[in-house]
Amino acid sequence: MAVDPVKNMNSIIHTALRRDLERLATVTGRPADPEQRAAVCRHVTWMLDYLHHHHVGEDEGVWPRLLEKRPEAAELVQQMSAEHIHLAEASDGVRAAASACAADPSGTAWQALHDSVVAMQDKTLPHLEHEEREAIPIVVDTFDDEDWKWLDRNYFRKGMSFSDSGVALMWMLDDLDPEYAAVVRTEIPSPVVWVMSRLQGGRYDREASSRWGELAGTRS
Repeated sequence: MAVDPVKNMNSIIHTALRRDLERLATVTGRPADPEQRAAVCRHVTWMLDYLHHHHVGEDEGVWPRLLEKRPEAAELVQQMSAEHIHLAEASDGVRAAASACAADPSGTAWQALHDSVVAMQDKTLPHLEHEEREAIPIVVDTFDDEDWKWLDRNYFRKGMSFSDSGVALMWMLDDLDPEYAAVVRTEIPSPVVWVMSRLQGGRYDREASSRWGELAGTRS
C-alpha cells in the first residue's frame, strides 16, 4: 500500500498527542474517582516527558541539520523553535496541575488540570498543523536514510531504554489508523514490534483503561 510521505513517524507522534489531549480534555471535564485521577496524572507526566524528549530532538537535531542542507529554511525553523517555547510554557502548566492533582485530588485541582489541558490544546494544535503543513514536507524531501539514522542514534532514541521505547510504541499504536500503522511496520522491524507488544502491551492496555474508561482505544 502506498503511503503519503508526510505520514511518517513524526506525524504518528502528533496523532497520538492530539488524541490524548482530546481524551484528557474530556476526562478532566467530568467527575472521576481517585483511581482514575491517579492514572490520568501518571500518564500526563509520562506524556509530557516524552514530548519534551521529542522536541529536544527537533530543536537540537532536526532543525540545525535542516539548516545545514537548506539555509533558506531559516525563517521556518525560527517559527518552529518559537512555537516550541510557547508549547513548553503550556506543558509546564499541565505538569504543575497534574502534580498538584496527584498530591491533592480535590475537585478544584481536577478542574485546574482540565483548564491547563485546554490551554495546552490551544497552543499545541495550531503548531502541529503548521509543522505538518510546512516543515515536515521540507524535512522529508531533504533528509536521506543516513540523516534519519543519525537523528535516531543521537537524539530520538538516545537515553531511551528498550522499555521506554516499548511504552512509546504502544502509545503510538493506540487507536492508530491503518495507513499510519503501515508506516510503523515499515519503520520498525516486525519482531521488535512483537516483542515490545508482548512486554508492554498488556500493562499499557490496563493503564489506558484505568485512565480513559470508555474512551480507551484498541492498539493497531
